[in-house]
Amino acid sequence: MVAPDAAHPVAAEVVGSHFVARQWALNSQAVRPCIHLLALTSGAAAAHGDGEITAWSGPALVWLPAGSAEQLEIAAGASAHLLRLRADSWHRYLPPSAEAAYLDLAGVTGMLAFPVEADLAAALARSIASIAAELAAPARGASASILSAELSLCVLRFWRLFAETADGAAPGNSADILGRFRRLVEERYQQQLRVADYAQLLGVTSDRLHSLCSRALQRSPSALIQQRIVQEAARRLETSSATVKQIAFALGFKDTAYFSRFFTKHTGEAPGAWRRNMAARARSGRLRPSLDFADWP
Repeated sequence: MVAPDAAHPVAAEVVGSHFVARQWALNSQAVRPCIHLLALTSGAAAAHGDGEITAWSGPALVWLPAGSAEQLEIAAGASAHLLRLRADSWHRYLPPSAEAAYLDLAGVTGMLAFPVEADLAAALARSIASIAAELAAPARGASASILSAELSLCVLRFWRLFAETADGAAPGNSADILGRFRRLVEERYQQQLRVADYAQLLGVTSDRLHSLCSRALQRSPSALIQQRIVQEAARRLETSSATVKQIAFALGFKDTAYFSRFFTKHTGEAPGAWRRNMAARARSGRLRPSLDFADWP
């Protein structure tokens, strides 16, 4: 399996039938931030964690969120395919059409397992095998596109099962929508999307999103998006040597002057002045000013 580091947010492995059981440690520093999708085509597998063992028999599809298990074991004689997704970056391979699936599955905290027909398990197994092949030879033409397509098929097929269950049906309560909005802003704030764009991705109207944010957080969706951008701009001004123009471009601003006015409106200081003042405060040991960005629920 390709190591899941910053350069490889996705990894895949074909687990053929073997005369002994195989184990994967899921609590190492490298693997702990990762989600695992197991396509168990035959035989048995189990996850170990908190003194408990959860077992499955194939054909089955299993979703193991980051930190949900300490060890995965595939029994002797079993056949499976294993997909590893780094929780903070695997979405980069997905097209916008898979956004709803990503948002729902990214919020799952407990193990999910579905017994399925052999054909469905085999379909996911083929996609995972294709991902493994592309990762093994990334220089081949169209490798990134094939990887994106096969990963999308895996995620969407699993999400369909998840959404069809009573507990996994597309949620519409206020807390869930706000949580999904927060995750979406975190992933997209550099793209300068409109509130209407976020609402469309969430499957709600702009008015409903505005009402939810105003009632629960006392801020409009637009204010929340802008505050996240300002927070990131301030962090980059303090911790990087990038120019104001470079930071503005990285955050989706095409006009440096507009970025400066935007930042000044929210902080009371121009970007250059903010950087100089932060450096002076650091040298003198004074505390940095708080931007008062309260955590979302």
